[in-house]
Amino acid sequence: MAAGGLAGTELVSTGGAEAGNNARVTGRGKRKALRKARQKKPSSYRRDDRRDREEFMRALREEEPIELREEDEIPDYRELWDCLYADHFGSFDDQTALGPMRHTFEPIPSYAAPDCTLQIFYIRVTEISKDGLQWPLHVHGLVAARDSVDHNRNFLFNRTRDDCQTLTQEDPWLMLTGPSRALVLIDPIAFEVQLKVKSKTEPGKDELLAFKVFSYHKAYHSDEVESTRITCKRCTLEFAYAPLLPSVEATVTVQVIDGSWDDHVQGVVTCRTASMENGEMVLLASRDGKMPVNSDGVIELSRRVVSVELRGQLLVSVLGRGTGDKKGLVATDTALFTQMNAGTSHGVCDLGFCKVQVTVAWSFLSTLADMLLSA
Repeated sequence: MAAGGLAGTELVSTGGAEAGNNARVTGRGKRKALRKARQKKPSSYRRDDRRDREEFMRALREEEPIELREEDEIPDYRELWDCLYADHFGSFDDQTALGPMRHTFEPIPSYAAPDCTLQIFYIRVTEISKDGLQWPLHVHGLVAARDSVDHNRNFLFNRTRDDCQTLTQEDPWLMLTGPSRALVLIDPIAFEVQLKVKSKTEPGKDELLAFKVFSYHKAYHSDEVESTRITCKRCTLEFAYAPLLPSVEATVTVQVIDGSWDDHVQGVVTCRTASMENGEMVLLASRDGKMPVNSDGVIELSRRVVSVELRGQLLVSVLGRGTGDKKGLVATDTALFTQMNAGTSHGVCDLGFCKVQVTVAWSFLSTLADMLLSA
């Protein structure tokens, strides 16, 4: 599929930016029209009464369409979400309570099974507007996906203002921290983008980078990475993805088991499925030169969960690159894993200065039944 195909029939923006003359009556306009109709008949207003419905529609027509504002997309989507899901799935702001590895170990329930998932490879800022934005960008905020398992936020990127990520024109990729569990593609998956940048002209204040809501709903198997560009008011975002059908969830853990990881050695951990040579996913990139290794030797990955198609393979690569007095050191190794339905697989990457054990925990996908049982 050509880049951008997602933005057509497969990608649906709830903001309606492509409709007509880029104007619409918002949720606030509808509420205002409803109030006007009620003011005319405050004591006997009933929306299921024909005359009152006509009064409501007349008031709605009188409400002038307003210019579409990107800032309104999230509030309008939140209003719709509250109407559809709040009674069953909690608050709009809730993070998914279902973690990874739900069906890694026995007993495995009979309803657990592989299904179609959506693999996210990367998200990057490809263009910025000329109205005050300049590289580098100090970005914070969130990008979250909501699938039909629980309709709650499954964060792909989530940073507070005091932990923002610096994007440059040469390195515009968001460091993804999720998904925290595989994205199940049975019903449409909604994506919520709320990104801001620190203002360069007014310290302590933020500027809008992107506020968008869109959805993906095509469930099929892809053997290649697909991408689309999401046009926002102040930037363009590129999403790279692939639907995998059928597939299972794989959770990666990396641990130093022999030797040590020197503070002057940068580290990069990536993975990809064997079927997609260009589908590399970054699990960790220690750009500041220090690898985040805890007291047990576990390397704290930014992202841990990916999807693997049935009868597929997962390759996990670890790279070390020296800095300072270790400059010139480059070592890399790859561990190969064959897909399993449950349980764990182990492999070792030998970098010379240390050995790293890679563990993959396999699991069937989370379902609505899991959500109901965990409530």
